[in-house]
Amino acid sequence: MRRRVTASLFGFALMASLTAPAFAQVPAARIKALQARFNQYLKAYNKMPSKYQKALDGNANAVQLARVFPQIAASLSKPHVSRAVLKADLLAASGTVNVNKNSTDLDLSAFAGFTQSETSTARCGSQVVVGFNDSGSYLQTLLNTTGGVSFSGAAVSSNSGATFKDIGPINPGANFNNFIIGDPGVSCINSSTFFYTQIFSGYDPNTGVATSSVAFSKSTDGGNTWGEPAVTVNKDGFAHQVDKTWHAVDPSNPNNIYVSYTDFDFSGTSVTCPNDFRYGIEVVGSSDGGSTWGSPTIVAEECGASNNGLQDSHVAVSSNGTVNVAWEWFNNFPIGAHQLRYSSFTPGGSPSPAVVVDSIQAGGDSYYLQGSFRDFIDLDMTVDRSGTASDGAIYVTWADGRDKIIPDVFAFDNEYAFDDVLFRASTDGGQTWGFAPRKVNSDIQPRVGYGHDHYQPGVAVDPTGKVAVCWYDRRNDPKNNNIQRYCGESTNGGFTWSNFQVPAGTWPVSHGEDQLVNSIYEGDYDGLTSDTLKTTNGFIGAFGVITGGWNPDVKAYSFQ
Repeated sequence: MRRRVTASLFGFALMASLTAPAFAQVPAARIKALQARFNQYLKAYNKMPSKYQKALDGNANAVQLARVFPQIAASLSKPHVSRAVLKADLLAASGTVNVNKNSTDLDLSAFAGFTQSETSTARCGSQVVVGFNDSGSYLQTLLNTTGGVSFSGAAVSSNSGATFKDIGPINPGANFNNFIIGDPGVSCINSSTFFYTQIFSGYDPNTGVATSSVAFSKSTDGGNTWGEPAVTVNKDGFAHQVDKTWHAVDPSNPNNIYVSYTDFDFSGTSVTCPNDFRYGIEVVGSSDGGSTWGSPTIVAEECGASNNGLQDSHVAVSSNGTVNVAWEWFNNFPIGAHQLRYSSFTPGGSPSPAVVVDSIQAGGDSYYLQGSFRDFIDLDMTVDRSGTASDGAIYVTWADGRDKIIPDVFAFDNEYAFDDVLFRASTDGGQTWGFAPRKVNSDIQPRVGYGHDHYQPGVAVDPTGKVAVCWYDRRNDPKNNNIQRYCGESTNGGFTWSNFQVPAGTWPVSHGEDQLVNSIYEGDYDGLTSDTLKTTNGFIGAFGVITGGWNPDVKAYSFQ
């Protein structure tokens, strides 16, 4: 029987006083250096053909940040008040828990927002860390007199997710040419040691060399403080855009860590695609806990001349150390065919030939969902590491509009597909994918008239082998506009599913309000996790929600 684990229901009783305001005045030299840095970033982005620009995920927000910098540069030389920090935790009476501290969101600007979104959650015992994109962290670090700029934030719980403390920006490092761009991924190996990955860009003004990379950050105090970001892979920032990162830790050897990403390679110098654009799904690994990183393993690649592309890799490691990678393949982006593909390798080995898990009918008009926000990559993967009879099973979930398609004169391909959440499983290491796709959401698309979108699913397995998936859901709005949060659970490897609504209310579509964020962005994923140490059954996941106005915030929900 499912049991929901919620916070105490005494609302916002723990409100405490704010720290005294701290004033910061940004030196002219720092403003000049930041402007040069953002100019470099835009120069690299503008080298890419428009259809490849459209396929960028996290870097699309980086481009927006670079574009708006001139608008705020003039005011940076004036004294500013740092964003206040709340000393106490906040509890939400709805049964979901506030993760970020939204009471400080307007301290620096009435126009910037701020937006917190695109979450990743890790749990080791009673210690929980949630990472998220945070435009407030960007502005807060921008106003610092030293150090880099960060678009990533985090919150920490030491009581299994009953309350959270917003710790502010993830440390961008002392070098003020560092640019942490977001797309967070969080994991842990014990209650003290947590890892955080995100897109990263660096620049050396002395040599003019820019890099595009993935930053790896480590905390040894349960996520409360973070060390300087380490570079996992170094690409020429004038010829590559590293995008859509993910990472996983080997449960059989926690020193083995793997980071996957998409390499948008417009150098024209690759062996596979000479004088052509190249998409690459690549994985880079560390065998010493993230201190050093090896050379990239190319899992899949496509050349521009083929009109095929790749994006949205996910990596997960099995109990025996096998590295599993899933990603989306597409033709004639965004309106052509899409497929969910899979490969695996063992440390030091070569990736297996790609297996087509299933075809994907992209939702909406293949790029936008109703409300005009982008939603063009929509999958997640996990591996059962429970030690039960189902250990080793590989589970994938994705949003798919195959069951309900209607004509739409304003759509890219003149039709609109209403997403459902689909699920498949493999019990033979990804060679075959068992039963046909199962629908996770329990409602049925109406045969006549309008449909409903269900999108951005996240999947996890708990220590008992139970599988859970959570997603955004519009089933209760006949006009397919308002959004709710739903989850489903399965005790038979995903063959059948229960459903329940998360007590987080209902909210409308909201985007384009925060001037620091891409105007068509409303987040691209939200993670779900279980206890890595396997001491507690059940699940916890954070997600984006709009409460009390237009400003997106992050909440967390636990259930069994």
